Amino acid sequence: MRKVVSRSATLVALGLLAAAGCHISGKDPEPFDPRAAQQNERAAAHDAALRPVRPLPTTLESPYDDASTEPATQQTKSVPATGPAIETSPSIRLTLREIVQRAVANNMDVRVAGYQPAIDETRVTEAQARFDPTFFTNLTYQDQTVLSPSTNNVNLQPGDAIIFRGWTGDVGVRQDLETGGKLEVKYSTALTQRSPGSVGLGQTIQPNPFWTSELALQLTQPLLRDFGYQLNQARISIARNNQAISLLDFRDSLEKTLRDIEDSYWQLVQAEGEVSIADQLLSETLTTADLLIKRKGQDVTRVQISQTNSFVETRRAALIRARSRVRDFSDQLKGLMNDPTLPVSSATVVLPATVPLEEQIRMNLEDLISTGLENRFELGQQLLRMDSANIATKVAKNNLLPQLNLVGSVGVEGLDANWPSALDNMDTGDHISWSAGLQFELPFGNRAARAIWKRTLLQRQQAVAQYQALIDKTSLEIKQSLRDVETSWEEMYATRMARFAASDALRAIQQREEGGEALTYSFVDLKLTTQQRLAEAATAEVTSISNYNRALSRLEFVKGTLLRYNNVVMEEAPLVKY
Repeated sequence: MRKVVSRSATLVALGLLAAAGCHISGKDPEPFDPRAAQQNERAAAHDAALRPVRPLPTTLESPYDDASTEPATQQTKSVPATGPAIETSPSIRLTLREIVQRAVANNMDVRVAGYQPAIDETRVTEAQARFDPTFFTNLTYQDQTVLSPSTNNVNLQPGDAIIFRGWTGDVGVRQDLETGGKLEVKYSTALTQRSPGSVGLGQTIQPNPFWTSELALQLTQPLLRDFGYQLNQARISIARNNQAISLLDFRDSLEKTLRDIEDSYWQLVQAEGEVSIADQLLSETLTTADLLIKRKGQDVTRVQISQTNSFVETRRAALIRARSRVRDFSDQLKGLMNDPTLPVSSATVVLPATVPLEEQIRMNLEDLISTGLENRFELGQQLLRMDSANIATKVAKNNLLPQLNLVGSVGVEGLDANWPSALDNMDTGDHISWSAGLQFELPFGNRAARAIWKRTLLQRQQAVAQYQALIDKTSLEIKQSLRDVETSWEEMYATRMARFAASDALRAIQQREEGGEALTYSFVDLKLTTQQRLAEAATAEVTSISNYNRALSRLEFVKGTLLRYNNVVMEEAPLVKY
């Protein structure tokens, strides 16, 4: 569906994501000052004027002359107030497009939601970092005493100790492989001194002290459980899905904000129309009251004057409430915009500048449901959750396998009295050692792995059922919203006809009055009642126009196309194809 009212500006919501996640420096954050955050609203509220306080009346206070001296008809020189007129307050007229633009840039709920995708992006990096190489180094001093139970050395007695003292240093790199294995390359060097240095008659350790050097490569590679690229990338894939889900949550927050803006905006249009209707009704009633005062003593009695005065005060109260509603919806829009130039506590009244749509738009239910099923963010999120459930199921199934690891190592060594020579001796390749083997492990019954696999299967089935439920929910909401649009249109038609009829009835009464008909109690009551019915019909029409525009925006919301409807562009990755 294309909206007839033109909204030419295109707004980009992705900037909020950049603001949330891409401007984080390496410095410590500045201390948060809550008082400074409150200053804008405090300053705006300080300038607000105080409303005058009036006591409740104890007798009738009528602005019209009455010869009676009874307390019930005592006159007053002051005209009762109808609340502050909208025109007396500073105001600004904004189009719906301008309000949407300010909200996209400033709304705090949207900004808070914009941080989550950036937070989840760091979790993706965290999962990827599992496969980053790790540098390590160790330095150890060792003093080892070895007791000898027997010896042929004449210099040593049984139970004498042989002491080894030395330094050992390691440096290397280890890495978890994407196939599930672990690889380590390490260079080790050690300086060792033996005390005593004799090992037998005429025998000594040479050299003493001595240096050893070793370059070793170690590999552990699973062959069954934990083997495979996809299995070991599972955490990264699930983290990416979670990031996409949080991005859709950001979109949801933005859509709900725009829905609330549209809803409040068209209610503001309705409230301003109701003020105009109530103001006009009160003006017509005051005109009638003035006419009755002038004709008092001819065909008008105290009854007609008091009767009209009752209508005046009732309609004055309605105008007070109508003006208050304008300010209520104005404050709601200011709160949704979060514009620092228009604080909620400021006295400035936001008024509408966009004309409501009054043209009928015909829509096909099948097309609407197809569009909704392609665009609803909940369906996209559920597809991502189903993809994560599939990944978890594959990992759990692999965990049913026994642990069978291939382990191997190869190293070359060198030894001499000094470190450079020990390092050079490694080049000869005469001292190579290696090992290879298999490690096998399987728990009896393997119950934990079986329970995890069963749980993941149930969670996947649950995700599928939730997706089907969301399809039904989307279809129901779209059908109900379409019915609301059609009902609001028919209501607009009926209320407009009712206003035409009420206006014609009032014109007929005015023609009778202009023809010289006496202003009897019944005639005055008929005129005042007909004025009221015209005002009610006009109010019903304004309400139906507001409801029609709100129904259109709600239909776009349940279709998942409200951003497009308001020309807000948000860059999103394609949804996962399940």
